[in-house]
Amino acid sequence: MKQITKLSLTFVCATAILLSSCNWWKEETLTVAISPYQDIAMIVNIRNLELEKKYNTQVDLQTMNWEDIVPAVASSGKTIDVGFGSLVEYLTKSNNINKDTEDPLLFIYPAYIYKGGGFISFNSDVPVINSSNLDKESIVASFLKNKIGAQKNSLYEMLLYSLAKKNNVDIKDMKIFDTPMNDGLLATQSGSLQISSAGLTQITEALKQNGRVVLTMEDLGFADVTGFICKKSVWDKKKKEIENLIKMWFECVDYVMTDIDKNSKFSLKYLGEKAATKYTLEQYKTALSQEYFPRTVDEANKEIVSDSGKFSYQRISNDVSDYLLTNKIVDKKPNIPQFIDLKMQ
Repeated sequence: MKQITKLSLTFVCATAILLSSCNWWKEETLTVAISPYQDIAMIVNIRNLELEKKYNTQVDLQTMNWEDIVPAVASSGKTIDVGFGSLVEYLTKSNNINKDTEDPLLFIYPAYIYKGGGFISFNSDVPVINSSNLDKESIVASFLKNKIGAQKNSLYEMLLYSLAKKNNVDIKDMKIFDTPMNDGLLATQSGSLQISSAGLTQITEALKQNGRVVLTMEDLGFADVTGFICKKSVWDKKKKEIENLIKMWFECVDYVMTDIDKNSKFSLKYLGEKAATKYTLEQYKTALSQEYFPRTVDEANKEIVSDSGKFSYQRISNDVSDYLLTNKIVDKKPNIPQFIDLKMQ
């Protein structure tokens, strides 16, 4: 009888330990929303780098369309704990998303910067604006007096607003025409526009046709910041695990960027299975070249989080918020996110 009791007690203890272990994994697992784009795809290297073991945090990567990530994360962790989001989109929507709630959606930390866009011209009279003359009011005013093509409420129009604001030019006096980038390329070639917004495709084509790049996001230090978003309740509950996830991200980025030729195979495999665009290695490298990827937490803190950083999120957020308010896209100035205080060690 005592033997049976001992066996029963052993069984109960073993079961309790097993259940405790299962509950521990459940609490430690983060469900993370990602989209199959060349940049975010780097996070799949969590597996081959064995970072879950290193950080004692299990990550469940869930692929979904970009536009579905914010609604999924806004469900308070019912479907997704953490996702990637755009700072510009967050500032545009946060007033409505966080209205009358004690559990707001948070933009907690930056991941990378899209810096590849700019403006092109085929008109030799249009001055080139770069880091050497960004604060020369007369030169900037001469640039901004031209007919410029940029889609309404786009990042490119916001960039023009930022440039005008820095040089005391009233954006209401500017001649900005709501123009898709491909149409803008043709319009600048024909002369009906002097300047047009351009992505990598349009810039490449313009240069082939003896056009010029006359302003870039990188020179202005104005760009969209992609980073990590979650609900406050999820952050409060899973702070350590989310910090670990962000550290894993930077390790993945550093791994890929150290040797893209060698270390992009897992990202490319994921994109081959999930993405609409099928990348060759060279196409993948070209796409990544349009973005800025801090490779450590310290680098992100220096270049994005710091007020003096090249892509200071505070400066970008202020410019975007002023633009949104001036153009009556929002009825009150959005709250600028307060990033978490994160250190690698």
